[in-house]
Amino acid sequence: MDNRTDYYLLLADIQGSSVLSARQAESLMMHLLPALERENLHHSAEISYPMEVNYGDEFAGLFTTPGPLYQIVSNLRHALKGIARFRFVVVHGRIGYAGGSIREMGGPVFESASHALDSLKKSRQSSRWIIGDEATDLSLTALSNAASSLIADMTDYQYTVFRLHQQGIKGVDIAEQLGKDARSVSNAKKGGHSKTVIDIEAALNAILASLAAERASTHG
Repeated sequence: MDNRTDYYLLLADIQGSSVLSARQAESLMMHLLPALERENLHHSAEISYPMEVNYGDEFAGLFTTPGPLYQIVSNLRHALKGIARFRFVVVHGRIGYAGGSIREMGGPVFESASHALDSLKKSRQSSRWIIGDEATDLSLTALSNAASSLIADMTDYQYTVFRLHQQGIKGVDIAEQLGKDARSVSNAKKGGHSKTVIDIEAALNAILASLAAERASTHG
């Protein structure tokens, strides 16, 4: 790592962390820390500094490419489902100090991310992207906020069906796996807007893959 290279910073904070009981905070960490470790291991080739908990209710990591960032957010959201929700920002820029822990690095990318996260706390939005031109950032932000909102409105059953649908499992097989009627699964898909979320997430990942390919070509 060095402070002359641009990185992609994922910075997130747990919503409502200040009102969590000691038991709730312990449960949160029991789920969050292994989830971060799984993502760090799975995406080690794309990570400059692994994701870690920062200042108690925040977690952050530095990446060389934007490609996997939404998938990571999606996986972490699933790991914390029913336990906690989080806001996140993704910012592209340079660090100040290339060493020590992530909280010691500072620099332009952390300053921009901190300001963006503060603005999210004052709004109803759950995410903001600042990694490309204005149109790209607006698209990524709108898409990820839409997906987050739709997922937050799902019932537990709708969410379970959505996750199985997301894995490409057919409705009849979901019904068999859950011991439900096929019509019940179909209604859960429609009521939870499962296909809409899957389409939104596909669009997000496509944009990020395109940006990653462009970056690889430029730095290749």
